[in-house]
Amino acid sequence: MSGKFDIVGLVRKVIFSDFARGLAITLKYNVSRSITLKYPDDEKWVPYVRFRGAHTLNRDPSGKELCVACELCAKACPTKCITVIPEEDDTGRGIADRVAKVWKVDLVRCMFCGFCEDACPTRAIRLGREYELACTDISSTVRFKDALLKPQPIHEGIAGGVVAKARFEKTEAGIRVVADTGIIKKRAL
Repeated sequence: MSGKFDIVGLVRKVIFSDFARGLAITLKYNVSRSITLKYPDDEKWVPYVRFRGAHTLNRDPSGKELCVACELCAKACPTKCITVIPEEDDTGRGIADRVAKVWKVDLVRCMFCGFCEDACPTRAIRLGREYELACTDISSTVRFKDALLKPQPIHEGIAGGVVAKARFEKTEAGIRVVADTGIIKKRAL
């Protein structure tokens, strides 16, 4: 026999102190505030400005495309998911009037690293805030120039990291959830 009787261990086992401590933690979480978003019915998360989502092509304030088809974004891409084919503008004045005839990105191959964004000398390409990229057709993951030039619903002026009121919008592809940036509330996630 060991000679020493553990009375403290026996009392802990009889009154289930470990069980009571675990139950106290569980009850504390049951009465605390929920952090679950009511997505997509009521709320939608607005990502931070530095978030790297789907690609966008930008225009200057007069409406001219900023992309001069220099192909630096395609050369900087480690996965080679960007294809740029240049075309001279009809005025033929040289490189300043050069535009992209074809600009496409394959989002399945893209790893959203931002190298294309860093390589662009004119800030024409940006990784936007669109994070809902799920689809049922693999052909919809390839985005072309005309789709990339459309304005994004969340512009760079909104700080992000907040929850916005969600609204449903009917498009050709179906129903989308869009963040109503007019109704924003700060909520820790």
